[in-house]
Amino acid sequence: MPINASIEFQHAQGKYDSASTQTEKLAALQEMRSTAPAHKGAEKLRAEISGKIAKLKKEMEKQRLQAKKSSGSSINVKKEGDGQIVILGVPNSGKSYLLREITGVDVEVAPYPFTTTKPQFGMMDYKGAKIQLVEVPAIIEGSSEGKAQGLQLLSLARNADAIIITYSTEKEKKIVIDELTKVGIIVNRKKPKISVETSQFKGITIAGRKHLKISQKEFERVLKSFGIHNASVMLGESTTIEKLSEALDESLEYKNCLFLNPKAGFGKSFVIQKIFPLLNKIIIYTKRPGKEPDYTDPLVLKKGAKINDVAQVVHKDIAKKLKFARVWGSSKFPGQRVSKNYKLKNEDVVEVS
Repeated sequence: MPINASIEFQHAQGKYDSASTQTEKLAALQEMRSTAPAHKGAEKLRAEISGKIAKLKKEMEKQRLQAKKSSGSSINVKKEGDGQIVILGVPNSGKSYLLREITGVDVEVAPYPFTTTKPQFGMMDYKGAKIQLVEVPAIIEGSSEGKAQGLQLLSLARNADAIIITYSTEKEKKIVIDELTKVGIIVNRKKPKISVETSQFKGITIAGRKHLKISQKEFERVLKSFGIHNASVMLGESTTIEKLSEALDESLEYKNCLFLNPKAGFGKSFVIQKIFPLLNKIIIYTKRPGKEPDYTDPLVLKKGAKINDVAQVVHKDIAKKLKFARVWGSSKFPGQRVSKNYKLKNEDVVEVS
């Protein structure tokens, strides 16, 4: 500990010592550098911190490239249907049982570990939507370091739309979450609302300063450590060094995740109801004038979709000419005429013509 180290520096060092991810470590190191003593006697300390930052960023870039390379490896499952969700878990955690019960696919279920040696998949039907569930071979401690083809297996989670983690104990759940986190896959958390766009104009401009919880000098220092010298920044939430570092880390992926304990038993319909919302999508049924809605082949669109998005899928020529449509479900009354900018809700029925 350097002489005259501030409370802020000690706090940042504590964050570094307890950090569990590279992003957290990087943020803590940057905070340590910004709060380190400025006197000459601390030159060595500041140099050591800068060296650690450079080394860590190099490691993060190396892992990012490895993950990208492994995602194109031989372990691959082509996406089919309206969304893909992977099932992860440690050995003998109920992955195969869950896949069989939900999709009906014939997979081996056994009480011994490593029953699944390659990805298994099946289709789940949810009110006409078809969701692909992929069971990934067991994740173990060290998967993020490449053990038992771990990087290739975890790359399936990176490419999927969402994740299910099966477990029977909290320790098992933590193992899988930790291995995902180590390769930059964050579950059940949104990316910080911090937008950084490089600019042709010199300097850093900041909108939403009320959210800034660090000095502008510290803020700009973090941006520069990521090679950003000229930018327009929009802050949409409380912004600390940790949040800013996370927002700037392009290697991170954010996934919705459902935790299930198959060994405790579950109701099939209940679980299916829980799975579909992971995709952040809505089901839209269409109908023709004077006809009943088609409930067998719905459109599956991103949450927040509008009437115009439906028209684009039905036919581009219809979308160009469309002035209004009729909606049953979320509308004030059945068959209400709405504009093409009307925001739809799950299971709405739409008539466009």
